[in-house]
Amino acid sequence: MIQFDNAVERFGGIILNELKEENIKCWIAGGSLRDYFMSKPITTDYDIFFPNENEYDKAYSYITSKDHKIKWESDNGCKIEYDGKTFDLIKKYFPSPQATIDAFDFTTSMLAIDHKDVYHGKTTFIDLAKRQLMINKITYPASTLSRAFRYTKKGFHLCLGEMKKIIEAIQEMPKKEDEQKNEKENLEEDLSSFDPMFAGID
Repeated sequence: MIQFDNAVERFGGIILNELKEENIKCWIAGGSLRDYFMSKPITTDYDIFFPNENEYDKAYSYITSKDHKIKWESDNGCKIEYDGKTFDLIKKYFPSPQATIDAFDFTTSMLAIDHKDVYHGKTTFIDLAKRQLMINKITYPASTLSRAFRYTKKGFHLCLGEMKKIIEAIQEMPKKEDEQKNEKENLEEDLSSFDPMFAGID
């Protein structure tokens, strides 16, 4: 498929081919690919995923040996400016690009690319075309709700049925104190920007 071939060439030129030459196994997934396939300017960071810590360390060592600027660093990874672009090196590891996107909450972000292939969800391109938010998986309910707010600002809509799934997941959240605290902080982050039209009709 020519569009996929073009994407492989484009993202390969951004960084994937360069890292492959250093024998670093990785792939890009998420928002930058969503924007690319929607023919929008890519304003988000490029999220790079790895199969294990060793590959992460190799990428980190390589990029930081070049002209770069680390914007932040934590146990979850780092945000780094390199070659005029911003990359998030993610410390949550998956065995493959497909396994990575299978863990994403919304089908519209279920996109990944490596140096040779594009990976996507079964309905990803349909949902992108319709600007509709459909749930793939809810692991951290408050974080999913937070991202849903951000998606509505990009012109996407969430039907009542999908909104109900998120609400039910939040209601079923475990009562462990630390987990509650983290989820509560994620939820409160975007409550001030709540849009009453958020739960639009599909």
